[in-house]
Amino acid sequence: MYNCFGDTMCSSIKINPEDVKSLKEKFNVPFDIPTDTIKPNEKALVLYKEGKILPKLMSFGWNDKVFIINARQETLLEKPIFKKGKRCVIPASLFHEWSYAKEKVTFHSDNIMYLAGLYNQDNEFLIITTKSNDSVRRTHDRMPIILEHSQPEDWFNDTKFISLLRQEPKELEHEKKLEQLSLF
Repeated sequence: MYNCFGDTMCSSIKINPEDVKSLKEKFNVPFDIPTDTIKPNEKALVLYKEGKILPKLMSFGWNDKVFIINARQETLLEKPIFKKGKRCVIPASLFHEWSYAKEKVTFHSDNIMYLAGLYNQDNEFLIITTKSNDSVRRTHDRMPIILEHSQPEDWFNDTKFISLLRQEPKELEHEKKLEQLSLF
């Protein structure tokens, strides 16, 4: 079980079916890319680097002493638990968040978003968050670090990634949808 309120941000992501073809071509993805909403403990497309950028299905959330789906960029380099992680990128067409008023809000961009993340040796990933900008702040005080289309390669660079942790978050479109909140 995971907590979908409080510090938790970006607790579900999705790749739209119309974005699958371009992702498969760009990253040579040899397997089916899930297009359902991905929630914690479910598999999603993750990009990691071993010489070149490679695709893999990994499970959303780290099962450590506690279950973790997000890491704060402010403490990412300090907390021992994150030192064993390796950088990854999570492609997403959109992500959902529950507002303070318990409304489901969908955030999206005109293009595929590349969310900054970490993965561990168990092929589990988490999403790195930062302070929200104006487009997200009314819903939540945190948002994922979203890389520009030219930045995934920089995210894997041992010196360039630091500046990406501190970049100003991109403005996003959003829409609210009344929906029953599920805790499980």
